[in-house]
Parts: sequence; C-alpha cells; structure tokens
Amino acid sequence: MRFVTRFRRAFWRVLIHGQLAVAKAAAYSSILTFFPAILVITSILETSHRTEGFVRELAAAVGWVLPPGPNSVALTFFQSKQQHTVRLLTSAAIVTTLAASGVMISWMEGFRKAYSMQNTWSFWKERAIAFYLVFLALLPLGFATILVVFGNQIEDWMQRESMHLFRPLVYVFWVFMRWIIAILASICCIALIYHHGVPKTQSWRRVMPGAVLATFLWFPATMFFGWYVTNYANYSVVYGSLSAAIALLVWLYILSIIVLLGAEFNAQVYPKIMDSNEAAAPKVNS
Repeated sequence: MRFVTRFRRAFWRVLIHGQLAVAKAAAYSSILTFFPAILVITSILETSHRTEGFVRELAAAVGWVLPPGPNSVALTFFQSKQQHTVRLLTSAAIVTTLAASGVMISWMEGFRKAYSMQNTWSFWKERAIAFYLVFLALLPLGFATILVVFGNQIEDWMQRESMHLFRPLVYVFWVFMRWIIAILASICCIALIYHHGVPKTQSWRRVMPGAVLATFLWFPATMFFGWYVTNYANYSVVYGSLSAAIALLVWLYILSIIVLLGAEFNAQVYPKIMDSNEAAAPKVNS
C-alpha cells in the first residue's frame, strides 16, 4: 500500500510540477538525437562486409524494441547501402551529442523540480555536466548493444559446448539472461542520470527506487503504445508522410515522462535532500 500511495503522489507531482512540459522539451531533443545517431552507427558498421551480420542483429533488436511506425523508419537506415562522407558523419555525430545534451538538460530541470531544488550551476557547468551524463550513459547502453550484436554468436558457442540433452535449457537460460542484462543496463543508465543530474549528488540508495520503477514502466509502456498504434492510432491520416516521425515523438515523450516520474518517486521515497557524502557519513550521537 505504501508503494501505491507514493506512486500516486509522484504521478500527481508530475502534473503540478509542470513535468509534462519538461518531457515535451526532452522529446524534441530526443528525436533530434535519434536519427543522426542511427545514421552514424549504421555507417560505421557498414564500412566492412564482415560486420553485415552485426548490422542485421542490431536492426532486428531495434525493430523489436521500437513500437510499430518508428521501427519502420529506423530500419530504413539499416537497409540503406548508401555511402556517406566523413564530413556528413562528423556533422551527424556533433548533432547527436548536442541534442543528447539537450535531453539531459531538460531532464535535470525536471529532477530539480522533483526535489524543489534551485539551480546552483552556472550556464557552462550545467552543459558540461549534461555532456558528461551523455557519455556516462553510453557505458551501460554500449554494453547492452554489444550483447545484442554478439548475442547469437554467444548462444551458438554455448549450444556447441553443451551436451545435446541440455541444449534446450541452454537456450532458455540465454534468453533469460539477455532479458536480465537488458533490464540491468537500463536501471544502471537511469540511476547514473539520477545520481549526477542534480546539484547535490544523491546516493545510489536514493536513486535506485525510481530507476527500477522507470525501467519496469518503459517495457509495458512501449508494448502498450505499439499495440495502440497498430490497432487504433492512424497518424498517417492526419500527418501523412510524417506519421512515423510523429509516432516516434509521442513514444519518446512517454519515455521522458516515465524518467521524470521515476525522479518524483525518488523524491517521495527519500524526500530529504542529502548528498552522497552526507548519506555515507556515520551518525554521531550527541
């Protein structure tokens, strides 16, 4: 019951703190990040014929993660064999980094609202922290991507090395482990952002509840949105050729709301603002 009460309060605080507007700004920056990032990744992987299998694995993972509509747009990048210049890829990488930092800046604003904190950072320090968070978040996401790319190779190796009798169990174990690793990578990524995204760095214990909540809301939210787009929403009637991009924008908007909801949930579980050094210090009785 305590969880339900805190979740309800966190959801209400998302509304009264204006987090929907913050999520909207983050979604706009996210869509500017999404397409250049895929362009850079696919162009790098397609420089060699040896990586064609990896591109197919990554394309399959993207098609599985994204809801219908946005996944068709993303898959066109993987199916395109067009060669791009170094100048274009460099520009796309710069745009990706700048837009991703914009996502972090929007989220950090929402985190401060959740804790009712003032922005004590200067203009340049806030942007430096945003860039730092972008590259920091790439660590767990990069690990998960490598797992996706090499997942089938690892599975094939495990199947070859195991006895014939245990191969079905090995397959089930590896599918289960891929889910576990994907969930842990998501939790680590969100926890890192919560941990460093406010002027007073929160301890890991204080950011984990929201990170776990956000991760376990992401998956059903994506599945529900995909079901909604497939069965009810017809964006092409209103937006025409922009329908897939609009669907992607709505999906990114939902994910940003979930991230901010996780921050509000952390503020409900641990309402007192305390930095990580204070949290680690032992209490001294007077």
